[in-house]
Amino acid sequence: MRSLLNCGTSFVIGWSGQAIPVAIFLFTGGISVAASRDSFEQEVRPFLQNYCLKCHNDEVAESGIRLDQLNGTFEQQRLRLWEGLRKQITNRKMPPEDASQPTTSERDSVLTAIDEAIRHARSRPDEFNGSVRRLTVIQYQNTLRDLLRLRENITASLPADAVSKDGFTNNVQSMLLSPLQVESYLSIARNALNLCIVDEDKKPVIQTFRMDLGKGINSDPYPDQLILGANSSLLENSDFEVIELNPLKPFPFEPFQMQTRFRFIEGYQGNDTVRGWRDYDSIYHAVFACVRGADGYPKGKAWETIPSGLLLRPSIPGQGLFGVDSTYGPKANFKVSLRELPAHGNFRVTVTAAKYNDGLLLDAGETSHSEPGADRLTISEPEINRSVNIKRPGIYQAEIFFRDTQPLEPVHLNLTIDDRWFSGLLYQPAFVVLRLPAGVIDIIAQTDGRSPSQVVLTKLADHSELAQRFTAFEHRSPRMGVHVGLRRDCGSTLAPAGVAQTVTSTELSEFVFEDAINNFPSPEVEKDNVNYLAGLREISVRSEYTDGRDIPRLLIRSIHFEGPLFETWPPEHHRRIFINSDHPTESAEYADEIIRSFATKAFRRPLTADEKASFYDIWQKFFNTTGSFTHSVRNTLGAVLTSPQFLFLVERSETPDPEPLDEWELASKLSYFLWNTAPDEQLLGLAATNQLYEQLDAQIDRMVSDRQFSQCMEQFVSQWLDLSRFDVVEIDHLQFPELTPHVRSQLRKEPVNFVQHLIRANLPLRNLVRSDFALANEVVAAYYGLGDSVESGFDFVVFEHDDSNLGGVLTQAGILAGLSNGRESNPVKRGAWLARRIIAEPPADPPPNVPALPEDQSQMPLREKLKRHRDQEGCVGCHIKIDPWGLPLEQYDAGGLFRHDIVDGQSTLPDGTTVVDMVGLKSYLAVDRIDQVAFSFLKHVAGYAVGRSLTYNEIEFLRKHALELKPQEYRMLDMLRFVIRSDLFLMK
Repeated sequence: MRSLLNCGTSFVIGWSGQAIPVAIFLFTGGISVAASRDSFEQEVRPFLQNYCLKCHNDEVAESGIRLDQLNGTFEQQRLRLWEGLRKQITNRKMPPEDASQPTTSERDSVLTAIDEAIRHARSRPDEFNGSVRRLTVIQYQNTLRDLLRLRENITASLPADAVSKDGFTNNVQSMLLSPLQVESYLSIARNALNLCIVDEDKKPVIQTFRMDLGKGINSDPYPDQLILGANSSLLENSDFEVIELNPLKPFPFEPFQMQTRFRFIEGYQGNDTVRGWRDYDSIYHAVFACVRGADGYPKGKAWETIPSGLLLRPSIPGQGLFGVDSTYGPKANFKVSLRELPAHGNFRVTVTAAKYNDGLLLDAGETSHSEPGADRLTISEPEINRSVNIKRPGIYQAEIFFRDTQPLEPVHLNLTIDDRWFSGLLYQPAFVVLRLPAGVIDIIAQTDGRSPSQVVLTKLADHSELAQRFTAFEHRSPRMGVHVGLRRDCGSTLAPAGVAQTVTSTELSEFVFEDAINNFPSPEVEKDNVNYLAGLREISVRSEYTDGRDIPRLLIRSIHFEGPLFETWPPEHHRRIFINSDHPTESAEYADEIIRSFATKAFRRPLTADEKASFYDIWQKFFNTTGSFTHSVRNTLGAVLTSPQFLFLVERSETPDPEPLDEWELASKLSYFLWNTAPDEQLLGLAATNQLYEQLDAQIDRMVSDRQFSQCMEQFVSQWLDLSRFDVVEIDHLQFPELTPHVRSQLRKEPVNFVQHLIRANLPLRNLVRSDFALANEVVAAYYGLGDSVESGFDFVVFEHDDSNLGGVLTQAGILAGLSNGRESNPVKRGAWLARRIIAEPPADPPPNVPALPEDQSQMPLREKLKRHRDQEGCVGCHIKIDPWGLPLEQYDAGGLFRHDIVDGQSTLPDGTTVVDMVGLKSYLAVDRIDQVAFSFLKHVAGYAVGRSLTYNEIEFLRKHALELKPQEYRMLDMLRFVIRSDLFLMK
């Protein structure tokens, strides 16, 4: 098998498991190849030699075009060039006016010969039957996960897939299979099966502990000062307690006991290095609670322990730069730091938390808000506990006064009302707005310096601006995220476990986050490292930051960890392999049943008799050699996971003629297109009963509405719109400080979510280039200056806007910023991208050795720079197809935002149409060129769906028959169905 995969020749894998050579058949459709060549030699070649080859040869390729490679075979890949040549001759644009001109008779003769040859070339059936296509890295990863129910991503050793000319990684023409990949497949298969298959008779070891949080919660705190190091604020040991647990399980297990005795020669006391051997003996040197990150939270304390738990404000992300205040982490980042976590397996973090019944701290410069006759309650000498009776419930403003004058500098104030805590810098008397119930309340107000003389509570009218601000504030909810990783000297390396969850209730509730340990950064240190801080793991719990609006604090009561996570023993991934059976354990019949069940799922179709016999023989040989049933099954399944039938998508033809996909092939092709993973039980069940073709439309709808459709959209949209540019462009942080890694990560998701919404809602295609709505979350909306339009956290939601400079993918910041150099916009990049991706009229590749513009032209106006560049030899032919598309996009800066200073966006497009700005360009594409936009979308989605470059005939089919969708406004889901329903997808 390995030699087969390494051989580098074309093959398909038959269901017998044997390699079948690919036969390529060439049909000429009524004209012989010899006749076509005769016509070429008699009519076409002399014309090219006399009038064309002087400027279009291997040494001189004007506009990047060579004609010396044309011959009489009229291959598929050159038909587009032939059509372009025909157009130039017909329109008398070539030869140029200053060159020798052919006679009318010569023109007519050569055009007739070219027309005849193109017509017969198009009549040839496409030169492929059946196919074999390797799974992409993402498809392989998803398939392995779904097959084995394995959360852990163990595919990191696979090299990245190559990118085709169309921008896709699933194109069979670019999917080579290297020896490195083969070795990786073997290693991954062994690793995956070792993780899945357990010793049923051996008790699992499970680590379980809980950290409880709250002021004074630990009645027996560790007496010594804990040691952690730079930029870390440790919680007082009296304010947290660590308890190792022994959970109830329906099976016997071994509780993991964390090490508590340590001896280190190097540690830290604050920021000072401590050297010399020291002995430690406490669980509080194995597990401790800390907040690490930048200081100086802009409003109130970033964190605070109170009797009921730990309060957290949103964790403001850093800039992703070294040597700035956020190098050590966001403001602020609460973490459970610990020395031991399981080596592998799934884990669960359960956080008991609530939305705090909070108050809105007022900004510096706020004045008192009250109306004549408003209820005012004055509490004197509030530094000691005072009681006051609130007669009318509602929204109150709390003001703090001092005996003489207000402090010249802000002072830190702690205000306690019953069991509610409010703290922050007091800039002026107006301090906080909060909701108070009727009845007696206790108040204490304390500062670090001078004692307040009065607290004044003023009831606000419900219609007042401040009351409405507070109402909006209290309706917002914190979003809690859990992150896992490791501690570094300069910060932490953490990754999110699951997705952030919204905490809406003020009552304590449990929030569960699950993932796999191996998916997260792990410290690689030598055994028994004697540095106190070496090898620390971290579990971070945050109130996630979105756009900086005031939001109630997050109250955390406890954090509970369990891992490896087993609900049963043996676990599900083991039982999916060693299935229930009536056959005796370790019998040959049971082995055969296991292998057939597993291989059928892996191959996504029933096994042939030859395949069954082949895999059974493998098991028999291993079993006879080792005597171990489990070991022989593991090795046999390893052969399954490294077989071409698993690693490749195979469409096997019986004849040289085009054939419809069989139902099993259709199930796989459909699933790997719309889900990027193997077909589920419903698809396979329909294939087994020959009903998938009958229910194809219903299955398309089901799959598009399923959450797994996002796996398709993430790959297809990212590759189609070339979002990888945004991933790698280096943004000038001084010029665009708002484009932090946090914001970039959300802008990167905008095009994917937008296109996914257009398809799921089956909206007209025009919305792709011009829409009166946007799809954004709080982070994205805030970047566009529309923060008040969205209240959805990280969830992308639809909202209407009246900004003509927004709407559609052409104005999305993630795309436009990626088409810049991080400092300046680039109309050439943007124009080439639009020509390639949106209207499928790609310019030719730039010719070699084009001289660069002299650097002293940096102050030259943009249009003059472009003109100078176009005037260089070999450039004008491409740039007249690129620059006009890019000029209107100059109205957007390198950060992807509309420039409000006046920028000339006027452009004369390649067809002679003049648009005055970007709004005009979007209207032009959405109306005048919507047919070409539709063709471009269909061409790209079809190429991705079938996993190869389209043939000339297929492209012409799309160009012609796409017009059938125009009366329904080219609706997006309809276009997806159109591709799937076409012979292009259903035939092999």
